[in-house]
Amino acid sequence: MHKKIITIIFILCIAFFNFDSSVLSKELNFAQVSDVHYSLDDKYMDKYLYFLSSSIRKKNPDFVVFLGDNVDKSREEDVIGFMRAIHSLKLPYYLVLGNNDAHQLSGLEKEIYLDIVTTFNRNQDEGKSYYYFKPNSDFICVVLDATPNFAQSKHGKISEEQIEWLDNLLTKYSKKLFIIFHHCPLLPPRLEYELSMLDTEKYESILKKHSNVVVISSGHYHQDFITEDETGIRHISAPAFKDIPHSYQLIKIIYDEDNYKTPKNVQVIVNKIKV
Repeated sequence: MHKKIITIIFILCIAFFNFDSSVLSKELNFAQVSDVHYSLDDKYMDKYLYFLSSSIRKKNPDFVVFLGDNVDKSREEDVIGFMRAIHSLKLPYYLVLGNNDAHQLSGLEKEIYLDIVTTFNRNQDEGKSYYYFKPNSDFICVVLDATPNFAQSKHGKISEEQIEWLDNLLTKYSKKLFIIFHHCPLLPPRLEYELSMLDTEKYESILKKHSNVVVISSGHYHQDFITEDETGIRHISAPAFKDIPHSYQLIKIIYDEDNYKTPKNVQVIVNKIKV
């Protein structure tokens, strides 16, 4: 009888600790869509984006990010068409600037592009090409602009102004976890100089200086890929939604806010969803 009581107590202790662990574990879920290359000339794109919105709503993530090259050509009518097409999401969503989206020489100035975007999307009411938002009380999400202002270029580059701003933000919210979004990846899925990010030294030094960045997400290469750098940051590259099969990614981040020390303490799960 005595042994049975001890056994029952032991089982209850195990159940308690397992329950306690699950209570401490928290989740952040988001969807990311890259390289839609929307064009009014493509008669099927509105249908694809309708199916995309329907699929994402069923998954019900905390927010959605479009990782740039949202339109195929920097034209006002295409930007308006794209914003109308994704309006049915009915979820918080945010846009990253891609190299096709806004360039003054042969398209829209960034200011005009952002005016159109923020008219439709109140989440970006400041109309800035780089900004941050807070999806919950534990995370800061940063959107950086890695595109040039004047002429179109496939190379990415993040300005020193943004790097200094990011450094200050990471310092100010040192107890928060960070996700960074930009179109051109820092660690690409393949070597292709024409698409690469230039002058990355200062950006990389800022990331090494701080320990609260857990994910950096990008598009541009039209290829899904995930890798982990020496600090534990996961670099996620998204597939092009334009390409068949039309797909996007669902990202689940599982974390314990009380035990976080480095990005390696966080679990990141990436699922590719075909529309």
